[in-house]
Amino acid sequence: MKNKFNLNNYIKSALLSTIILLGTSCEMDLPANEVNYKDRIVMNLLANNDQVLSVHVAKTLPIFDSAAETIIENAKVTVTEEGGSPSVLTFSFISGGKYVSNFKPKPGKSYSIQVEATGLPTCYSRFIMPSPISGAKSTWQDNTGVDASGFPIGTLSFEIQDDASQRNFYEIGLFRYEDIAADFLEMPILPLDAELSQNPKFNKAGALLVDDASFNGERKSFKFSTPFGSAGSQYKYLVVIKSLSQDYYKYFESLEDYQVQGGAFSDPIPVFNNIINGVGIAAGACVQRDTIK
Repeated sequence: MKNKFNLNNYIKSALLSTIILLGTSCEMDLPANEVNYKDRIVMNLLANNDQVLSVHVAKTLPIFDSAAETIIENAKVTVTEEGGSPSVLTFSFISGGKYVSNFKPKPGKSYSIQVEATGLPTCYSRFIMPSPISGAKSTWQDNTGVDASGFPIGTLSFEIQDDASQRNFYEIGLFRYEDIAADFLEMPILPLDAELSQNPKFNKAGALLVDDASFNGERKSFKFSTPFGSAGSQYKYLVVIKSLSQDYYKYFESLEDYQVQGGAFSDPIPVFNNIINGVGIAAGACVQRDTIK
Protein backbone atom coordinates (compact mmCIF):
# COMPACT_ATOMS: atom_id res chain seq x y z
CA MET A 1 0.00 0.00 0.00
CA LYS A 2 1.21 3.51 -0.82
CA ASN A 3 0.25 4.92 2.60
CA LYS A 4 1.93 2.14 4.57
CA PHE A 5 3.84 3.55 7.54
CA ASN A 6 7.61 2.99 7.17
CA LEU A 7 9.18 2.95 10.67
CA ASN A 8 12.77 2.91 9.39
CA ASN A 9 12.25 6.00 7.22
CA TYR A 10 10.57 7.79 10.12
CA ILE A 11 13.47 7.09 12.47
CA LYS A 12 16.01 8.24 9.87
CA SER A 13 14.05 11.46 9.31
CA ALA A 14 13.76 12.15 13.04
CA LEU A 15 17.48 11.61 13.59
CA LEU A 16 18.37 13.90 10.69
CA SER A 17 16.10 16.64 12.04
CA THR A 18 17.67 16.31 15.50
CA ILE A 19 21.22 16.57 14.11
CA ILE A 20 20.30 19.65 12.06
CA LEU A 21 18.66 21.27 15.09
CA LEU A 22 21.68 20.59 17.31
CA GLY A 23 24.11 21.84 14.68
CA THR A 24 22.09 25.02 14.26
CA SER A 25 21.82 25.60 18.01
CA CYS A 26 25.62 25.42 18.37
CA GLU A 27 25.95 28.44 16.10
CA MET A 28 23.50 30.63 18.01
CA ASP A 29 24.95 33.74 19.62
CA LEU A 30 24.57 34.24 23.36
CA PRO A 31 22.44 37.38 23.86
CA ALA A 32 24.76 39.86 25.53
CA ASN A 33 21.90 41.89 27.00
CA GLU A 34 20.81 38.83 29.02
CA VAL A 35 24.21 38.34 30.71
CA ASN A 36 24.25 39.77 34.24
CA TYR A 37 27.64 41.49 34.30
CA LYS A 38 29.16 43.39 37.23
CA ASP A 39 32.62 44.93 37.47
CA ARG A 40 34.90 43.01 39.80
CA ILE A 41 38.56 43.00 40.76
CA VAL A 42 40.77 40.32 39.21
CA MET A 43 43.49 39.34 41.67
CA ASN A 44 46.12 36.65 41.03
CA LEU A 45 48.86 35.61 43.45
CA LEU A 46 50.90 32.40 43.24
CA ALA A 47 53.29 32.75 46.17
CA ASN A 48 56.63 30.95 46.52
CA ASN A 49 58.71 30.94 49.69
CA ASP A 50 61.90 31.96 47.82
CA GLN A 51 60.44 35.10 46.20
CA VAL A 52 58.75 38.29 47.37
CA LEU A 53 55.00 38.41 46.81
CA SER A 54 53.92 39.59 43.35
CA VAL A 55 50.20 40.34 42.94
CA HIS A 56 48.45 40.96 39.63
CA VAL A 57 45.43 43.30 39.98
CA ALA A 58 43.07 44.16 37.12
CA LYS A 59 39.38 44.72 36.32
CA THR A 60 37.04 42.13 34.85
CA LEU A 61 35.79 42.50 31.27
CA PRO A 62 32.33 41.70 29.87
CA ILE A 63 32.22 38.35 28.08
CA PHE A 64 31.98 39.95 24.62
CA ASP A 65 34.51 42.72 25.25
CA SER A 66 37.64 42.23 23.11
CA ALA A 67 39.56 45.14 24.67
CA ALA A 68 42.88 44.61 26.39
CA GLU A 69 42.85 43.88 30.11
CA THR A 70 42.72 46.94 32.35
CA ILE A 71 45.45 46.80 35.00
CA ILE A 72 44.58 48.74 38.16
CA GLU A 73 47.54 50.89 39.21
CA ASN A 74 46.02 52.73 42.18
CA ALA A 75 44.67 49.82 44.24
CA LYS A 76 45.51 49.23 47.89
CA VAL A 77 46.84 45.69 48.35
CA THR A 78 47.27 44.59 51.97
CA VAL A 79 48.78 41.28 53.09
CA THR A 80 48.75 40.11 56.71
CA GLU A 81 50.62 37.13 58.12
CA GLU A 82 48.60 35.21 60.69
CA GLY A 83 49.30 36.84 64.05
CA GLY A 84 51.34 39.64 62.41
CA SER A 85 50.87 43.22 61.26
CA PRO A 86 49.39 44.28 57.89
CA SER A 87 51.81 45.11 55.07
CA VAL A 88 50.80 47.32 52.11
CA LEU A 89 52.33 46.24 48.79
CA THR A 90 53.84 48.68 46.28
CA PHE A 91 52.87 48.94 42.60
CA SER A 92 55.89 48.36 40.35
CA PHE A 93 56.17 48.81 36.57
CA ILE A 94 59.55 47.04 36.73
CA SER A 95 57.81 43.92 38.07
CA GLY A 96 55.43 43.81 35.12
CA GLY A 97 52.81 46.13 36.55
CA LYS A 98 52.29 44.11 39.73
CA TYR A 99 52.11 44.89 43.42
CA VAL A 100 55.18 43.58 45.28
CA SER A 101 56.08 43.05 48.92
CA ASN A 102 59.37 43.68 50.71
CA PHE A 103 59.32 40.22 52.30
CA LYS A 104 59.15 36.56 51.32
CA PRO A 105 56.29 34.42 52.70
CA LYS A 106 57.32 31.81 55.25
CA PRO A 107 56.71 28.05 54.89
CA GLY A 108 53.99 26.77 57.21
CA LYS A 109 52.39 30.20 57.65
CA SER A 110 48.97 31.42 56.50
CA TYR A 111 48.26 34.86 55.06
CA SER A 112 45.22 36.98 54.30
CA ILE A 113 45.10 39.42 51.39
CA GLN A 114 42.72 42.31 50.70
CA VAL A 115 42.48 44.47 47.57
CA GLU A 116 40.65 47.81 47.50
CA ALA A 117 40.06 49.90 44.34
CA THR A 118 37.86 52.92 43.71
CA GLY A 119 34.43 52.04 42.31
CA LEU A 120 34.87 48.27 42.75
CA PRO A 121 33.88 45.89 45.54
CA THR A 122 36.73 45.15 47.95
CA CYS A 123 37.91 41.56 47.49
CA TYR A 124 39.54 39.16 49.93
CA SER A 125 41.29 35.83 50.08
CA ARG A 126 43.49 33.67 52.26
CA PHE A 127 46.39 31.44 51.29
CA ILE A 128 48.56 28.90 53.09
CA MET A 129 52.28 28.32 52.58
CA PRO A 130 52.95 24.56 52.81
CA SER A 131 55.72 23.12 54.95
CA PRO A 132 59.14 22.36 53.38
CA ILE A 133 59.59 19.12 51.44
CA SER A 134 61.38 16.33 53.30
CA GLY A 135 63.97 14.01 51.73
CA ALA A 136 63.89 15.30 48.15
CA LYS A 137 67.64 15.31 47.30
CA SER A 138 68.02 14.62 43.58
CA THR A 139 70.56 12.34 41.87
CA TRP A 140 71.32 11.45 38.24
CA GLN A 141 72.81 8.31 36.77
CA ASP A 142 73.83 7.98 33.11
CA ASN A 143 73.44 4.91 30.87
CA THR A 144 70.63 3.25 32.81
CA GLY A 145 68.88 1.92 29.70
CA VAL A 146 68.13 2.59 26.04
CA ASP A 147 65.27 4.34 24.27
CA ALA A 148 63.17 3.02 21.38
CA SER A 149 65.90 4.00 18.90
CA GLY A 150 68.64 2.23 20.84
CA PHE A 151 70.24 5.40 22.27
CA PRO A 152 71.36 5.31 25.92
CA ILE A 153 69.24 7.16 28.49
CA GLY A 154 69.86 8.32 32.03
CA THR A 155 67.68 8.45 35.13
CA LEU A 156 66.89 11.41 37.40
CA SER A 157 65.79 10.24 40.85
CA PHE A 158 64.63 11.67 44.14
CA GLU A 159 62.45 10.69 47.09
CA ILE A 160 59.78 12.56 49.02
CA GLN A 161 58.79 11.70 52.58
CA ASP A 162 55.07 12.40 52.45
CA ASP A 163 53.36 13.78 55.55
CA ALA A 164 50.62 11.36 56.65
CA SER A 165 48.81 13.97 58.75
CA GLN A 166 47.50 15.93 55.77
CA ARG A 167 46.64 15.80 52.08
CA ASN A 168 49.70 16.82 50.06
CA PHE A 169 50.20 18.04 46.51
CA TYR A 170 53.39 18.46 44.47
CA GLU A 171 54.62 20.06 41.28
CA ILE A 172 57.73 18.67 39.54
CA GLY A 173 59.69 20.57 36.90
CA LEU A 174 62.81 19.26 35.10
CA PHE A 175 65.37 21.40 33.26
CA ARG A 176 68.55 20.62 31.31
CA TYR A 177 71.54 22.93 31.11
CA GLU A 178 72.21 24.31 27.63
CA ASP A 179 75.90 25.21 27.21
CA ILE A 180 75.38 27.58 24.26
CA ALA A 181 72.56 29.52 25.92
CA ALA A 182 74.29 29.20 29.32
CA ASP A 183 70.90 28.63 30.90
CA PHE A 184 68.56 25.91 32.10
CA LEU A 185 65.86 25.00 29.56
CA GLU A 186 62.61 23.16 30.24
CA MET A 187 62.81 19.44 29.55
CA PRO A 188 60.01 16.95 28.74
CA ILE A 189 58.95 14.99 31.81
CA LEU A 190 59.13 11.24 31.13
CA PRO A 191 58.11 9.29 34.26
CA LEU A 192 59.50 5.77 34.61
CA ASP A 193 56.78 5.03 37.19
CA ALA A 194 53.89 3.28 35.40
CA GLU A 195 51.33 4.90 37.71
CA LEU A 196 52.55 8.43 36.98
CA SER A 197 52.80 7.85 33.24
CA GLN A 198 49.20 6.61 32.80
CA ASN A 199 47.19 9.83 33.17
CA PRO A 200 49.69 12.60 33.98
CA LYS A 201 48.50 16.13 34.77
CA PHE A 202 50.63 19.10 33.77
CA ASN A 203 50.41 22.82 34.36
CA LYS A 204 50.73 25.36 31.56
CA ALA A 205 54.52 25.47 31.95
CA GLY A 206 54.79 21.70 31.49
CA ALA A 207 55.48 20.78 35.13
CA LEU A 208 53.97 17.54 36.45
CA LEU A 209 51.19 17.80 39.06
CA VAL A 210 51.00 15.01 41.66
CA ASP A 211 48.77 14.34 44.66
CA ASP A 212 49.59 11.85 47.41
CA ALA A 213 46.36 9.82 47.18
CA SER A 214 48.27 6.62 46.35
CA PHE A 215 51.28 7.12 48.67
CA ASN A 216 49.98 9.09 51.66
CA GLY A 217 52.49 8.96 54.53
CA GLU A 218 55.02 6.90 52.56
CA ARG A 219 58.52 7.64 51.32
CA LYS A 220 57.80 7.93 47.62
CA SER A 221 60.51 7.40 44.98
CA PHE A 222 60.30 9.32 41.70
CA LYS A 223 62.30 8.37 38.61
CA PHE A 224 62.40 10.16 35.25
CA SER A 225 64.14 9.32 31.99
CA THR A 226 66.69 11.78 30.58
CA PRO A 227 67.13 11.68 26.78
CA PHE A 228 70.48 10.90 25.16
CA GLY A 229 72.77 13.94 24.96
CA SER A 230 70.48 16.24 26.96
CA ALA A 231 72.95 16.99 29.77
CA GLY A 232 75.20 20.03 29.64
CA SER A 233 78.90 20.07 30.53
CA GLN A 234 79.14 22.81 33.19
CA TYR A 235 75.86 21.70 34.82
CA LYS A 236 73.68 18.70 34.05
CA TYR A 237 70.13 19.16 35.26
CA LEU A 238 67.94 21.26 37.52
CA VAL A 239 65.09 19.64 39.47
CA VAL A 240 62.41 21.98 40.86
CA ILE A 241 60.01 20.40 43.35
CA LYS A 242 57.17 22.38 44.90
CA SER A 243 54.93 21.41 47.78
CA LEU A 244 51.59 22.98 46.84
CA SER A 245 48.67 24.17 48.89
CA GLN A 246 45.40 22.48 47.94
CA ASP A 247 44.11 25.65 46.27
CA TYR A 248 47.31 25.91 44.21
CA TYR A 249 46.82 22.33 42.97
CA LYS A 250 43.09 22.82 42.29
CA TYR A 251 43.80 25.94 40.25
CA PHE A 252 46.29 24.27 37.89
CA GLU A 253 44.21 21.08 37.76
CA SER A 254 41.18 23.12 36.64
CA LEU A 255 43.27 24.92 34.01
CA GLU A 256 44.49 21.57 32.67
CA ASP A 257 40.92 20.21 32.57
CA TYR A 258 39.72 23.42 30.87
CA GLN A 259 42.31 23.02 28.11
CA VAL A 260 41.75 19.28 27.60
CA GLN A 261 37.93 19.29 27.59
CA GLY A 262 36.19 20.69 24.54
CA GLY A 263 33.76 20.09 21.72
CA ALA A 264 30.30 21.30 20.82
CA PHE A 265 28.56 19.01 23.32
CA SER A 266 30.93 19.41 26.28
CA ASP A 267 29.91 21.04 29.53
CA PRO A 268 31.91 24.15 30.41
CA ILE A 269 34.83 23.52 32.79
CA PRO A 270 35.09 26.28 35.42
CA VAL A 271 38.53 27.54 36.41
CA PHE A 272 39.07 27.36 40.17
CA ASN A 273 38.50 30.68 41.96
CA ASN A 274 39.05 31.46 45.66
CA ILE A 275 38.63 35.24 45.69
CA ILE A 276 35.68 36.56 47.72
CA ASN A 277 33.88 39.42 45.88
CA GLY A 278 36.33 39.07 43.00
CA VAL A 279 37.91 36.73 40.48
CA GLY A 280 41.26 34.91 40.52
CA ILE A 281 43.51 32.84 42.72
CA ALA A 282 45.63 33.29 45.85
CA ALA A 283 47.73 30.25 46.72
CA GLY A 284 51.13 29.27 48.08
CA ALA A 285 53.95 26.81 47.32
CA CYS A 286 57.16 25.80 49.08
CA VAL A 287 60.03 25.35 46.58
CA GLN A 288 63.14 23.18 46.58
CA ARG A 289 65.72 23.39 43.77
CA ASP A 290 68.48 20.85 43.18
CA THR A 291 71.24 21.55 40.64
CA ILE A 292 73.07 18.44 39.44
CA LYS A 293 76.64 18.99 38.22
